[in-house]
Amino acid sequence: MPSKYVAARELVHGLIGELIAQRRGLDEAKWPDDLLSRLMKARDEDTGQAMSESLLRDESITTFFAGHETTARTMTFAWYALATNPQVTARLQEELDRVLGGRVPTADELRQLPYTLQVIKEVLRLYPAAPFYVRDAVGADQLNGFDVPAGAAVMLSPYYTHRHPQVWDDPEVFDPDRWTREREAARHAYAYHPFAAGQRICIGNNFSLLESHLLLAMLAQRFTPRLRAGFTPQWAMQGTLGTSNGMPMVIAAR
Repeated sequence: MPSKYVAARELVHGLIGELIAQRRGLDEAKWPDDLLSRLMKARDEDTGQAMSESLLRDESITTFFAGHETTARTMTFAWYALATNPQVTARLQEELDRVLGGRVPTADELRQLPYTLQVIKEVLRLYPAAPFYVRDAVGADQLNGFDVPAGAAVMLSPYYTHRHPQVWDDPEVFDPDRWTREREAARHAYAYHPFAAGQRICIGNNFSLLESHLLLAMLAQRFTPRLRAGFTPQWAMQGTLGTSNGMPMVIAAR
């Protein structure tokens, strides 16, 4: 195993372990109401047992990374989508100005920003930060004429599912109105899976949506993105979705 990887892993494990130890050093009544406290208080429904230290550490690390790289990429793609769809930007900013008037939104006010969340969901449809993920087949099956043996690793791709013309009308068009409650409820449950699906859905899915919703509401009030003239992104899939030529933009103050 590469020594740099081991050193990086030990650094992350040490930082997370230190945070957990500091939290345990406080009286439980003084624990802040945050995700770490909720993980520490969680109990197995069948046994009543708390998470083991290693599981608590691993779940914390997963959330740590889920709240970092993937959300940063989602925000990058959001600015690209807004820069190339000015009519969406105008409607988004109208909602933000009307509801917030320049304030940082509270959790209750986020509920009054449905179009802002629709923008985030549409960004995740066209530009899912994790364009592929793998699942193990629990039993033998056949897909489109191909035999899938039990235990086979099957790669699923939100990037391609979210562009399938049999599932989505005008799939290449960026349209946040796909995410009205009525249209979302009428859609097949597995047509949209930016965080995977089923029992192994990403633990950070709701956290990521909340974080992205909040960041977009805060930043789009203050700035308008403009893509550098003539720039075309070269999409690259290397574990997470990115571009091989960056995303040069001018973020103009409103």
